[in-house]
Amino acid sequence: MLIFIIKVDNRFYSLRDSGRAVALDAKKTLWKATEDALNSLGKSTMQMITWQMNKMDVEMAPDNFDIKKFAVALNGLLGEGAEMVLNLAYANLCRQLKIDLADPGLPALDKINRVLETKKMN
Repeated sequence: MLIFIIKVDNRFYSLRDSGRAVALDAKKTLWKATEDALNSLGKSTMQMITWQMNKMDVEMAPDNFDIKKFAVALNGLLGEGAEMVLNLAYANLCRQLKIDLADPGLPALDKINRVLETKKMN
């Protein structure tokens, strides 16, 4: 099955081989993937990270989520541990979009951006 991801006005559309378009809100999809990654760390850890992000003026809401600001702030908070959280978010994003991308040599943020910029996936 071929899947095409098209970005129009900051919204992603998934065109499956049936030709039917399904809207994917980029920020909400990415937020859900990141939220799932944080949840996997445990409730108290997620709450601590969310509280710290809010203190650093990083929006932790689906409509205003900025992965770049989040990644910079998370790195300041967790150091090298931030890469693990971002890799979890990357894996969740791929799972939500039903794609399999493996870029083992790239930093997690680059992998996430590559998924979001990909025009054609199979």
